[in-house]
Amino acid sequence: MDSLFDGVRVDEPIEFQLKALVLDYLAHQGYTNTVAAIVRDSEGDNISDGDNTRTLHRRLVYHNLQAGNIEHAIALLNSHFPQVLHQLKNPDPPHHRRISDAITYSCPTHPHHLALNLRIQAFIEACRTRPLPFPPPDDNHIHTDQPTLDLNASILLLNKAKKLLAHAQMLPNPADRALYSRELNNVGGLLAYQVPENSPIRKYMAQDRRDAVADQIHCAILEHAGICSISSLELLVRYTANLWYFANKLEIKPRPGAIVPPTPLPPLLDIVPMFDLGEFLDHKP
Repeated sequence: MDSLFDGVRVDEPIEFQLKALVLDYLAHQGYTNTVAAIVRDSEGDNISDGDNTRTLHRRLVYHNLQAGNIEHAIALLNSHFPQVLHQLKNPDPPHHRRISDAITYSCPTHPHHLALNLRIQAFIEACRTRPLPFPPPDDNHIHTDQPTLDLNASILLLNKAKKLLAHAQMLPNPADRALYSRELNNVGGLLAYQVPENSPIRKYMAQDRRDAVADQIHCAILEHAGICSISSLELLVRYTANLWYFANKLEIKPRPGAIVPPTPLPPLLDIVPMFDLGEFLDHKP
């Protein structure tokens, strides 16, 4: 992937480059069976069993976090990706690098921060008075029962909250300590409600919160492995969108016969249009 487009125009890719983009995207998303099937049916592709196994484990971690199985996800991380939650004295070197290494993305990778984030999410999961199924059910079923936490459970949760606050106070950076203290004060507010799912701070109980933690850990796994946290295909889409955006804002006029992004309506001015991925995918040449 380091020289995927070296010496070749991006708008005129050859077959192996397109296949490499597809395989890279599928591997990032964790579709190990599909990747293996494509490699089996192709000649010249080389994806090791080790890469495929790591992708499978990464997908398992991600899905367990989405489902709220935090302890299981932590066990998988400790077993297969120990560098994510622990600072290793002699970490293994990255397996390979990607073409997008020159671009820096905001992805927290410090083990102490990630471990604390997981413990906070585990505390949130323990505060639930009713399950949050994953995947969500197809129907919009509304729970009518309103179970509450008993006294013993509340005491255990209070002790967990105190331990989390103690861990936050052990962070070496004062700014991090202040940030996590505020977060824990907010999350600790769940204990004030018998049914936190109906409380004003129910956003902490939503699936979006699980997904955000899963994305963060997924990003950290890739970064520690020396792989860009986004796929090469997504990087090219971002590059294309930004290129046409600035060309439009600068009121660049297209050259005669130039290929420009499709638009639902003819442009009002004789300048290049902005790139819309949805319109591009729906466009029929």
